Amino acid sequence: MHLSTPRARRLAAGATAVALGATIAAAAAIGAAPANAASADVTDASLSWSLSNEANAGAYFGGCNFLSAGVAGNSGASAPWTATNPSPGYAASAGNVSIAYPTSAGGTTTPTFATKCQTGDGTTVTPATTTRGVLTLADGTGTVDAAAGTADIAWDGGFTVAFYGGMTYWSAEDPQLHVAADGTGELTATASGYAASRDGGSWAPLTPRTVHLATLTDVDVTSTGITVSPDWKGVEPASATTINKTNADWGSWPADFIDFQNETGQSSYWYSSGANDAASKKPQPIAITYTAAEEPTPEPTTPVTTEPATPEPTTTPEPTTDPEPTTAPEPTTDPEPTTDPEPTTDPEPTTEPSEPGTTPTTDPTTPAPAPAPSLSTGGTTTFTVGDAVPLRAAGLPADTGYSIVLHSDPVVLGSVTTDADGAFATSVVIPTATPAGTHTIAVESSDGTAVVSLAITVTADGVVVIDPVDTTTAVTTGAAVNTGGTVASSTSALPWIGLSAFGVIALGSVAFVAYRRRVTQQH
Repeated sequence: MHLSTPRARRLAAGATAVALGATIAAAAAIGAAPANAASADVTDASLSWSLSNEANAGAYFGGCNFLSAGVAGNSGASAPWTATNPSPGYAASAGNVSIAYPTSAGGTTTPTFATKCQTGDGTTVTPATTTRGVLTLADGTGTVDAAAGTADIAWDGGFTVAFYGGMTYWSAEDPQLHVAADGTGELTATASGYAASRDGGSWAPLTPRTVHLATLTDVDVTSTGITVSPDWKGVEPASATTINKTNADWGSWPADFIDFQNETGQSSYWYSSGANDAASKKPQPIAITYTAAEEPTPEPTTPVTTEPATPEPTTTPEPTTDPEPTTAPEPTTDPEPTTDPEPTTDPEPTTEPSEPGTTPTTDPTTPAPAPAPSLSTGGTTTFTVGDAVPLRAAGLPADTGYSIVLHSDPVVLGSVTTDADGAFATSVVIPTATPAGTHTIAVESSDGTAVVSLAITVTADGVVVIDPVDTTTAVTTGAAVNTGGTVASSTSALPWIGLSAFGVIALGSVAFVAYRRRVTQQH
């Protein structure tokens, strides 16, 4: 259709600008989606867990309860293990699975059959003490999406949990972790073992089945790892018939796990059956670390580099074919030239440079500031002395060793080495002898300088409370101190913001092209 007047052409140009702007904005939104929803592959996930203090404590018979790498064979009877029975029997490592005992100096030792009932420092445990044995499953594979808060990771390997020196034991194989976008999750495995009783009255293989080793709430999935305390408090399986609720921290392991343990003879050791046993029986925090493959970045930038160039060619043919500029009367009678803003405020210099190349809101040549050191407990803020407290740090120098020290009377709780991103995830045990009062958990360099720390309060009844964030300390030391939740500067929304902003700029750019055409035609 021939557009016979400048006003008709202006209306058509405006409609074209709006349509093109909407198309670019939509393309920007589509381009942003993959970056915000993309998951990253992991091939080196490591899961570290003590299960419970009870699973590593001294026993009234058989020496102790202990963890063993691999799936143990059939011992043939409810009796304490020997060095040769069952077969395979006790092992500190098997495939991707290993067992380590922490030392008071911050290191670890590898237990043997002869030392499995001793702490890492060589002290024999009693029913009131624990080896603090740590089970580690390495080389887990799967995907994580920190922006969406989801994870699916699987491990190849098994471990065995023996009570009363092995009079009753069971195994778990090939654990799988699933975390949903709402922060809920589960750790499942194939459980097997033997129907047994501590008095040696029965012994029979059990049918292997999938059970929940842990159910999870408020899981925080980050790009480097996950630290979470499994559900316990207030969990009440129907088959936990002798559960005791007198302690405020009463609870239980998952229902199907308790059903299985009813057959192994261990059931009452996995829920609070006494008034003061919650601290020893509840699950310890699970720490998972991994190196996630970098998420693809080209998608969100593709519309920025290609789309702005398309509006101009689609509308430039109009001035070359329009016969109207040859008619002089119309510009003189049209009232618009008298209010034309071009002579006083030429928009061209202020907008044209931003059309194709300056849409980023920050100078790409300026390096992003390094994140401040941060330390958190992964979301849990209350523990009991003797518990393993998860710690997660970020913003530290890469590949650097540190000591974790409890003050004011210095007690070394452990040692760590940061990864290539300057982060680490670990857990430390607050000694049961820690006096009531305020204390500090510090991450210290080799010269004793604290690079980041957490303030804690120990109550008279042994409750460890992670104090609220101390903003004054954070400003003074340059360290972000986060005690209640995971430290994370959420950037997951940035691709959407950047591309949405570009959509607005692109729309304005197209509209400006149409505006310039109108002015050119009028002059």
